[in-house]
Amino acid sequence: MSTDIQGISGISDASALDQSTTQTFGGQDLDQSAFMNLLTTQMQNQDPLDPMANEEFIAQLATFSSLEQLMNLNSIAQTMTLGISSLNNAAMVDLVGMDIVAAGDEFHYSGEGDQELMYDAEGAGSATLNVYDEDGKVVFTESFGIEEGEGSYTWDGKGTDGGTLPEGDYTFSVTATDTNGDEVEVAELIHGVVDEMDFSTGTPQPSINGVAIDLADLIRLSTQDSADEEGGEETT
Repeated sequence: MSTDIQGISGISDASALDQSTTQTFGGQDLDQSAFMNLLTTQMQNQDPLDPMANEEFIAQLATFSSLEQLMNLNSIAQTMTLGISSLNNAAMVDLVGMDIVAAGDEFHYSGEGDQELMYDAEGAGSATLNVYDEDGKVVFTESFGIEEGEGSYTWDGKGTDGGTLPEGDYTFSVTATDTNGDEVEVAELIHGVVDEMDFSTGTPQPSINGVAIDLADLIRLSTQDSADEEGGEETT
């Protein structure tokens, strides 16, 4: 028994099989127009015996409306973030040339002249200063007396053997005890003029002679003229 299906060949119209004219939304964002087209198609092809309930229709509209609002809020937040970041970067440029004091123990020695090493002590006592090279080796040690508050030690750049140390990055530490032999808390400080501002990481980062400083470590800043007038306690 055979079935004649020749009549079905009439369907093979070129335009009917041309998929290039068929529009799909798989690769597009579901914007308001696409959502309404999808919803309209859904309504046109619903079962007449079981039509879409009003509650379901309203729920879909509410869901899309909420999603659209969230997307708009996200776009606004991104724009605001970029604006705030630009303003922040512009403001940070003003730090260049400012005299700052920050928490830290790293400094760059030029290989000549004196180097000011600052600290902040919670009490008076007898202190020991250690200077370390890039390998963590102690290259200079000196004992001296300190008073409560901020002070500084002027290091002449010479090592324990009396020779001038080469240019490079160094760190230092200050430890102290009071007259009873109890430990006195001492914080090392970085002091200098900001000569560079780096924006490559997305967060502005000032530096002094190539030594980067985190903004969170800044304690105070002033113009160079103000810093020269204030001076500070100095121990040699």
